[in-house]
Parts: sequence; structure tokens; C-alpha cells
Amino acid sequence: MKIVSVTANLLNTPIPEELRVESGAGLKLMRQMCLVRIETDSGLVGFGSPSGPYDLAVLGRIVEHVIGPHLIGEELSEHSRLWNHVYVGEVTRNLGTRGVGVAALSGVDMALWDLRGKAAGLPLYELLGGLYHAKGVRTYASSIYWKLTPDQAAEEARSWIDRGFTAVKLKVGREPRKDAERVLAIREAIGPDNDLLVDGNQALSRTDALAMLPVLEQAGVYWFEEPIDIDDIEGHAMLRAARRSVRIATGENHYTASGFLPFVQADAIDVLQADVSRAGGITEVNKIQAMARAHHLQWNPHTFNDILTVVSNLHLVAASPHPAMFEWDVTYNELMTHLTTEPIEVVDGLLHPPTGNGLGIEIDEDFVAEHVWAGERSIGTGAGMRV
Repeated sequence: MKIVSVTANLLNTPIPEELRVESGAGLKLMRQMCLVRIETDSGLVGFGSPSGPYDLAVLGRIVEHVIGPHLIGEELSEHSRLWNHVYVGEVTRNLGTRGVGVAALSGVDMALWDLRGKAAGLPLYELLGGLYHAKGVRTYASSIYWKLTPDQAAEEARSWIDRGFTAVKLKVGREPRKDAERVLAIREAIGPDNDLLVDGNQALSRTDALAMLPVLEQAGVYWFEEPIDIDDIEGHAMLRAARRSVRIATGENHYTASGFLPFVQADAIDVLQADVSRAGGITEVNKIQAMARAHHLQWNPHTFNDILTVVSNLHLVAASPHPAMFEWDVTYNELMTHLTTEPIEVVDGLLHPPTGNGLGIEIDEDFVAEHVWAGERSIGTGAGMRV
């Protein structure tokens, strides 16, 4: 089965002003994606997504004009060789070992896995070894944001528990003192039997992150995500050495197994958050989750951009022997709710991967045609990361 075309649809969906949220990355104005589409000579089509935010024009050009020509005319069965050929021959030499080039390859790899499942007549989790989490994958509500008072944050957290979730995540980092109040208020609201996760989006200094640990321990926080600069391996190791029970997590902005290895070697991480749509696709993240398990660490992927990102990660999580703690975007996002003809739903805090062939979802082509990107920015000026 030969590959005959590799194309990219660039999509934009606005967020109503009253529903926009702000984290360390900035104020979210739009939800955007690059929908990768790979077609074979048999008529099968595979879909993928390099999740952002990345410049869509750059993503589209890399997918169609840098990676695509290496795939056209090649056999789908040569998937592994093609990944390595593109990564070594194009990405590392011309685009670097992390960032937009690896993300573009991730989206292409996702589409190739979708095709492999469709060609085999199997859902992706079967190709990955079968269901490990047969009763469903545990999810957490992501996320509760900065602008809320402690009482408001507690009320929102409780609302997600009342809807069936057993874990929620809070964004921190802009006002550490108020963050502590929010953490304690949420713990009181959700009780001792539900989990609370905390995400800094790199907004904290070493000093502030270390100072926050006691209140996180007091509140029984499950993990402290991206607390400081992602390049500060020594700082992450300091946090891990200082904590008693809270896990140190990072990885949404790390790429390939080589990017995670220094954290593992430095005893600087508990949870590797490699995302299939960024870190090298299913091919590479499968290696990362295996590396985590070999070092007695957890792999729980970041997954936040669109339903393809979610479903691709979900298939791998469902087939992997790691404790399930799966991110579910509860903010306004039409790329989660309208991109497919049959949206995926959380039931009693659990997700089940689609049982159809490949990724198991069908793209709504009318939605794609109606939401073409026209140069809009996805992230606006906000508090952002502190410098």
C-alpha cells in the first residue's frame, strides 16, 4: 500500500471572550490545529495533528513541503524506516531536535498509525498490545485557572467532581500566596478521596516552587507539573529531592526520548508527560513510556489541543501499564467537540478509546471547510511567564 499524498488543513476556531482562559503560556484567543491528511493508493486516509500552539503556516509548509515529499510513493509498511529517515535526514539537520519540526513529524506519524490500523482492520490500541485499562482510563478535569478567587476555584473544582471526575487540575504561578489559598480551598471542597493536580506552566522561580511544596504536601497534591523552566534540570532535581509525596511532572514541551533522558538520569522527574502530538508521535512516545517504566517512573501524557491529540494519546495510555491519569480539556474548545462526527465523552470519570479501525474517529469535513485559518493569532498578551 503506497502513500500518494500528504496534505495539511489549517483550522481556526474562536473562543468567546467571556470563556477565554489565561495560564503561564498567555491568554488563549483561538483554538487552532493543523489537520494532517495522508492518502494511500487503496483509498484509505489517515489523520493526525501536531498540537500547538505553533505557527500554522510553518506547520503546514513542513508537513506538505518538507516531510511529505519523503513519504509519497513509499510503502506504508516502511513506517519505522520512514520515521527515522525524516527525523535524521530533515528534522534534526534543518529544524532542530525539539519544537515545530518534531511536532510536525508527530502529526504525520499519528496519521500513519491511523492508516496502519485501518489497513489491519483494528483499533489502534490492539496494534499497541491490547487494552491494559479494560475498565476505562481515569481522567482529570483540566483546568481551573488563575482569575478565580479561592472560593470560586473551590466551587468549580467541586462541580467537576459532581460531574463524575475523581481528579481536577489547578493552574498556579502568577500569585503564589493566593495559589496556596486556592489549593487548600479546593482540597477542602473535593474531600480526601479525590485527587488534586497543580500546574505551573514554568511560571515559578526555583525559590517560589520550593516554597510552595509544603502547602502542596499538606493538601495531598498528586503532582506538581512544569513548576519551573523546562531547561532547569538541576532545579527539577532539587524539587524532587525536597518533596515527600507530591510527584514532580514535566514533559509537554519536551521532544523525543533524548529530551527526557537527562531528567531521568538526574533523578529530576517522577512523571514523564510526553505528548504523542508533540514528542515524536506514537512511534517515539511508545519508547518514552517504556523508558519511564524501565526506571520505575510514570508516563501520563499532556493532551490538550484537539480530539485527534486526545484520542491518539488515549489509545496508547489504554494499552500501557502505567497508572492512568489522563488530561481532559474542560475549557471551551470546538476542536474537541465538533471536529468529529461522534464526539468522545467522559462517563463517570473514565474514557474508553474508540473501537473503530485506526484512531476510530470520523472527521466532520463540513466543519473543516467552515473553519479555515486566515492568519489569526491563537495566544494573546497576558501575564504570561514571569521573567
